[in-house]
Amino acid sequence: MTHEEAEALATRLNTEHPDRLTHQWRAREGADGWDVIKIGLPANQAEELHAEQRADERPATADDPRPSYDRNVGGPWVGGA
Repeated sequence: MTHEEAEALATRLNTEHPDRLTHQWRAREGADGWDVIKIGLPANQAEELHAEQRADERPATADDPRPSYDRNVGGPWVGGA
């Protein structure tokens, strides 16, 4: 088996084989040429991880308690002397 054939077979096994969640396949060069080896994954990596993303709603923003003159113009302290 050539290196390209071994890589293609390993890729196919990693995507289609029923044991793909618990094992990986890799191409390896041996004394007789290229071959595909099956590697068992540790138990914590073999489990599928499912993450949930959730955004909680923000509470409603309270109205500005300042008078309209202070909100719109900046109040009596803004301006020049």
